Amino acid sequence: MKLWIRAICLMLAVLLLCPLLAGCWDRKEINDLALVTGVAIDKANDNAIEVSVQIFIPQGSTQSSQSGGEATGGSGTTFVQSAQGVNIADALAQLQMKFSRKIFWGHSEVYLFGAEKVEQGLKDDLDFLMRDSEPRERAFTFVTKGKAKEVLEKHSILERNTSEVLREMAVNKTSINSSMAHLMEMLEDESRAALLPWVEILQAPGQDDPSKGIGYINGTAILHNDKLVGVADNRITRGILWAVDEMNNAIITIRPEHSKGTLSVQLLRNRSKIIPMYKNGEWSIRIDVDCKNQLIQNTTETNIDQSIDSLENIEKQFEENIEERIHLAVHEAKTKYKADIFNFAGAFHRKYPRLWKKHEKDWDAIFPEINITVNAQADILRPGMFNTQQKQ
Repeated sequence: MKLWIRAICLMLAVLLLCPLLAGCWDRKEINDLALVTGVAIDKANDNAIEVSVQIFIPQGSTQSSQSGGEATGGSGTTFVQSAQGVNIADALAQLQMKFSRKIFWGHSEVYLFGAEKVEQGLKDDLDFLMRDSEPRERAFTFVTKGKAKEVLEKHSILERNTSEVLREMAVNKTSINSSMAHLMEMLEDESRAALLPWVEILQAPGQDDPSKGIGYINGTAILHNDKLVGVADNRITRGILWAVDEMNNAIITIRPEHSKGTLSVQLLRNRSKIIPMYKNGEWSIRIDVDCKNQLIQNTTETNIDQSIDSLENIEKQFEENIEERIHLAVHEAKTKYKADIFNFAGAFHRKYPRLWKKHEKDWDAIFPEINITVNAQADILRPGMFNTQQKQ
């Protein structure tokens, strides 16, 4: 009897293991996929959008082998294909009909939105990009001047493709950068404002071919309630970066008072804090900046390594430069963009939850009236050992 029980148990075990021996039943072979490296989303008309995808060309393939539709632009390793639809899902369905392979978004490095599309709003587009399983939430997002498709179609000289160019720029953190997930977080914050890199086309030097060029970051796109409300230039962007503790890679240059020449320092590390305060019915914010720097060029006659007073005076002027930039950025946010791009609302919500609940609906009126104080501490840790401009 025991032998029968053992035999039955063994048979059941074998039957249970059989489904695990079926192999990769849901496999997707690489030669069956069209790998997307970048996506551009533009406004086609009032009732439709245009979705363009930059597709990696496998070694040994050519653009002429693409089935259905005419491919455009791209570099030697990619090409760009487009389709229109009432939303991204519809456009993607139309786009799939032009490919012999299954479109795969998993390798997409960047998402580009044309300025006209962002002026309409991104809510519907983000719904698809965050809901579908294939688009990468960690891919970088950008807003482009003109058509986003035109940026993808450029031929990159240094990198493999234009998507790789923008991704590397975002990784270097020389300006504002934002992933898809971070964009959603900003739009769902209390301020409902978001900051995205503003991309323009830079023609390749010494090239007559208009297709030779790259997209480069030249400012910051300001979004409020998921719509584009303005573009900040690089000067304003620097002030924003200082305030929101995103200044990571910077060189600051000043012209010292009562001295000819310039001084330049390189940022080593930085820490910025936004401190909300509410007293006697007045709303105020204090922004503290503490940065450490090294002197990398001195074309003045001041030898700061031999004088503590000279060093402190130079540090004070750098501090004034930082404070001026932040005040300028805040002024622009209050008067021009009318958007809380620093998320002061979130700071008040965290510190004064009951107060915030009472005044949440009035924040758009409160924000322009907030008093702003900026305290910058800029220390030069490495002033150098000599001054080539010192008088003999």
